[in-house]
Amino acid sequence: MRVLIVGGGGREHALGWKIAQSPLLSKLYFSPGNPGTEGLGSNVQLMDQAAMVQFAADESIDLVVVGPEKELVDGIADALALKGIPCFGPSKAAAQLEGSKAFSKEVMDRVGVPTAKYGAFTDYDQACKFLEKMGLPVVIKADGLASGKGVTICQTRDQGKAALKEAMLDQRFGSAGNMVVIEEFLTGTEASFHVITDGERLLRLPTAQDHKALGEGNTGPNTGGMGTCSPNPVWTERMSDEVMESVAGPIIDYMRDQGMPFRGVLFIGLMLTWHGPKVLEFNVRFGDPETQVMMPRIKTDLLPVLFQSARGRLEVQDLEIDPQHAVCVVLSAAGYPDSPRKGDVITGIPESGPDQVVFHAGTAHGRDHEVITSGGRVMGATAWAGNLETARKRAYKVANQVQFEGKYMRKDIGLK
Repeated sequence: MRVLIVGGGGREHALGWKIAQSPLLSKLYFSPGNPGTEGLGSNVQLMDQAAMVQFAADESIDLVVVGPEKELVDGIADALALKGIPCFGPSKAAAQLEGSKAFSKEVMDRVGVPTAKYGAFTDYDQACKFLEKMGLPVVIKADGLASGKGVTICQTRDQGKAALKEAMLDQRFGSAGNMVVIEEFLTGTEASFHVITDGERLLRLPTAQDHKALGEGNTGPNTGGMGTCSPNPVWTERMSDEVMESVAGPIIDYMRDQGMPFRGVLFIGLMLTWHGPKVLEFNVRFGDPETQVMMPRIKTDLLPVLFQSARGRLEVQDLEIDPQHAVCVVLSAAGYPDSPRKGDVITGIPESGPDQVVFHAGTAHGRDHEVITSGGRVMGATAWAGNLETARKRAYKVANQVQFEGKYMRKDIGLK
């Protein structure tokens, strides 16, 4: 099979690393990819969605796997379908589950999925009136995609009004702030749950625990994720059953019944509260850096599973999951997350082995073809072992080998 992976981060590197192990694979492309993906396939620079679709048609691509949410929300799956090319990822209509927070909350309401109380508004004055009635703290979210920066937790009503003004009037997040969602603040432990679906059948993926805060002990600003471990130590099989029955199954059934069948991976962001799991958000793609620890634990050949999902014909009943533990330590650039520095030369990158791999995320080639930093989260040092402590030690050993000016990492991944 000939496969194109859309994206150039750690998630796409991890997906490519797993797909490259399939005996069914004949050719693997990445757009745009990164220096790490070059050892798995060919990086191609396709500037926009039209170029990606044309490339897939010209190169007789059998499957396109889309990493970033923006491409899915913009309708790349629909454009590929017109060319008869299977895409692992939902249609533009189904991708609204991530593309519009108001849409996803409305769907949850209709299906009866447990979630925070909320209101959605396009009028600033109406939003302020609703804010006055809400308990504190309160969460204000820009409705559309805002590169992970459109969510504000407000401790006071003045902070809430400032957040509404910033999103709705000042347009800090562009059109994403034309509508806002105001919802109650949920207390508990955050967790995520991934399922692969063909629009009807569902497969559970390994659980993973993200560490979002920049500093040890979950201090400092939130980031895209500073590291992950799998399995999630606070997760239970009972929780999986509950989320499958009360969230994943009903949502997929609803989308199908509404003529928007969801094909791809559904990432369910949850808060584990005293009243049970409640949904914070849906993502319509693999989590990053959760993917980096899920892929090493999947023993099943993933390529045919993705292909079957894309065609709406899942035949695999269950994924075979390795009982080992995996840990990914994110190495971030100086100045991350506010203003990450680029251009620092990276050295000491170890080779992949039977129990370790370094996934490139924010990397590029410099003038002399050396590897340099090009983003906030630079690499994910990943390792796995029979127990969590050994996996942690291996991951940190790998992380310490990688060197670049300003390198930062949390020291407590897997200890949360």
